[in-house]
Amino acid sequence: MVSLRRRLGLFLIWGGLVVIAYAAAVVFWRDPVTDVYTAWEQRQLGGQLQREDAQFAAIARSDGVIAAAVDPRARARLLGLEAGLALRFAHDYGPRTGAPIGRIRIHRIGLSSILVQSTDYWASLTKGPGHYTQTRFPGEGRTIGIAGHRTTWSAPFRHIDDLRRGDTLVLDMPYGRFTYRVTSHRIVKNDDWSIIRDVGYEQLVLSACHPIYSATHRYVVFARLVAITPPGARSPVAV
Repeated sequence: MVSLRRRLGLFLIWGGLVVIAYAAAVVFWRDPVTDVYTAWEQRQLGGQLQREDAQFAAIARSDGVIAAAVDPRARARLLGLEAGLALRFAHDYGPRTGAPIGRIRIHRIGLSSILVQSTDYWASLTKGPGHYTQTRFPGEGRTIGIAGHRTTWSAPFRHIDDLRRGDTLVLDMPYGRFTYRVTSHRIVKNDDWSIIRDVGYEQLVLSACHPIYSATHRYVVFARLVAITPPGARSPVAV
């Protein structure tokens, strides 16, 4: 009987230590349990994204996008061709909830993650940052919205509040690389959809829950398109 109570006591002690360690990891780092699933999903999505990259690179070559990129006089034509590729991509992948559509890279916060279509909690945001379906795709000249978690599912936007004006954000899409520069940030209520309205130029909007461990507000970062690098081109074209 004494031995049974001792074993039960040890089990409860070790169980309590595990719970404390897990809670500390979530508070000071992020949720390690959901991280495992997201990491697995990111690996699976990587193969699909490579196939998309190859497909749209071939389309870009056939449409003369690369040739336009190397001709300084063809800037307007290049933008038109990229917009056409963006519309085609939106038509093909817009309806595919949870599908990989590109990669987001943010040097300031050490982020390099595959971007998925939609902000559906289970089908999309458990895999990586998600594209708001109410917004456009890079290259269309309108607002692009992306959401990401701050504590679970690899917490891609945990340090979104570290971004500063002038920082560079990059979206690598199968039909080109789009570079944006941070212009401002704002904290809004979680039902404020004015953040994704069109503003007359191509704008990238990143959003995440704020403060951490709460969903009452959103921390929102705004950035403006400054350059496009078509598939296969060696240098970006300033916008």
